[in-house]
Amino acid sequence: MLFHFDQRLGPRLLFDITKVTESHVKAALTRLMDFNFLIEMKAFVNAMANVVYTSMFFSINNPLARGGREQFMLSVVVFEPTITEYLMISSLEEELSKTISKLVTMPEMLIIVSEANPKLEDYPDIAELLYQLKDKAISVFEEFFYGQFEGGQDAISELLRKIGNEAGKNILSKELHENKNSTSRTKIISILDSPIVGRWGKFSLLHYDPYEKVATISVKNSIWTESIGVIATKTCAFIEGMLEAIFSSVLNENVVCREMRCASQYSYVTECMFQISPSIVGEERVTYREEQTIREIGFQEREKTLELLKKDIGLELYYQIDDPTIRLNQLFNKAPFISDFYFDESKFLVVCNYWRYPDEIMCSSCETWIRNTTKVDIKLTKSQHRLCEIIYKLDNKNERCNKSSTNKHN
Repeated sequence: MLFHFDQRLGPRLLFDITKVTESHVKAALTRLMDFNFLIEMKAFVNAMANVVYTSMFFSINNPLARGGREQFMLSVVVFEPTITEYLMISSLEEELSKTISKLVTMPEMLIIVSEANPKLEDYPDIAELLYQLKDKAISVFEEFFYGQFEGGQDAISELLRKIGNEAGKNILSKELHENKNSTSRTKIISILDSPIVGRWGKFSLLHYDPYEKVATISVKNSIWTESIGVIATKTCAFIEGMLEAIFSSVLNENVVCREMRCASQYSYVTECMFQISPSIVGEERVTYREEQTIREIGFQEREKTLELLKKDIGLELYYQIDDPTIRLNQLFNKAPFISDFYFDESKFLVVCNYWRYPDEIMCSSCETWIRNTTKVDIKLTKSQHRLCEIIYKLDNKNERCNKSSTNKHN
């Protein structure tokens, strides 16, 4: 993606060969040119939503421009990145620099800045350079991926997973010896609560079925997410490998561990979620079990929301609140799966942790749940930007109050 800082209009996107469809991604990348932390010809890496990107700021002399220079930025964007891509993208700095060294010599660069909507096909030499950079970025990743693990898509995660698996076996050699007469559930809880496992985060066994060989584990304050932060991709492959080794031994059967949700993916996720299932189970069956587990967790969190309302307010007093805005506000404040929300006189915008899952898991029943719980007539619409829009209706009494309040202000 190639950007230009227009002297009158500010930053704008010139060319995009990634074909980005998310307007908020384009807007966020474009706004980077407004920040004064950018250093010329020095690449920087950042992540947001479901992308990671590396960008380099540069300028071209132009005596007709204010300050005598035209300012540009070149970015390489990776969607749905793996941890390998996140860590490897910084290695593209040299390729960005090489591309820019050619762009600054092209007279066409000073022509496109004068056009309101330049088209890339009208500038084949610039297009060729951008596509060459894209191909080089792909080859850098592929060279690393396929040279490490046969069939692996994320070399660093594969490596961390293998190390975690060995760590899990070492943990078992100590912990199982001390708990050899316990039930499988007791053994697992004891291991997850042990200091040696606790150094990687706070583990909780949410669901366990020894007959089906399935389990769900949550991890708060994972050392990987705490250390790396939010980078738009999962970072807990080590824990996947460790849990796989632990559960395979306790269940006396080979199982696979998959991280379903990671705190490094989204800023509103506070804990990582892992699913254990038999390794012989087909992909469709595994997906079904994951969805069932998410649904069970969702229903539990809804019940917890009601418990918090009863404890802090009391349902009788809660339903005596006339203003539906307050009732909705109280519900969203108590719901553990709602990380943030905004509201005005007619609607709420809610950031929900279940937004990313298929509608049939939780979202389809959410409107009915909110309506029945708050006794407020609402309509829920799921947006494209991790938000749900909830439009609510005021009763006649509250409408009169609002109008009266408005008249007083007028």
